[in-house]
Amino acid sequence: MSRPTVTGRYAGPVSRAAATAIDVAVVLASYSVGVGLAGFLSQALFNFSIEKGTGVLATAVLLGWAALYVAVGTAISGRTVGKGVVGLKVVSRLGYPVRPSAAVVRVLAFPLSTSVFAIGLLLIAFRRDHRALHDLIARTAVVYDWGDRPAQLPGPLAAYLRAHDAA
Repeated sequence: MSRPTVTGRYAGPVSRAAATAIDVAVVLASYSVGVGLAGFLSQALFNFSIEKGTGVLATAVLLGWAALYVAVGTAISGRTVGKGVVGLKVVSRLGYPVRPSAAVVRVLAFPLSTSVFAIGLLLIAFRRDHRALHDLIARTAVVYDWGDRPAQLPGPLAAYLRAHDAA
């Protein structure tokens, strides 16, 4: 008897939240490095300080960077760094690779999911297919995707479980 696979099953709220937490950390870290580098270069090359551009402009740039990060990662590979670490992938609602236009629509619709007490995100917990409002609008779904490798721990635990699977 072969082991059941999780690849292709709809991703639940805990997995999606973990991937989002990783993505938030990646976006904030890369934004901070980018702002630091831009500040250093503008000061060194032009004797100009970018500290005057904080506030609304900095927030807009951060949100733009986050949207670009998610849209490009999703359009190219169907996943962001966080989704890759957790083993998730964005696909069309029929299971095909996501189109770049759907990746952009998904990013643009995300604020609708988070507005009004995040009711659009609550759909992840209550729908059988775990699709949020932005997934419904973009006609996408988030599934577990470990590729050709099994979604199991390597090493002694996996060997033990394989040995006792026949029993």
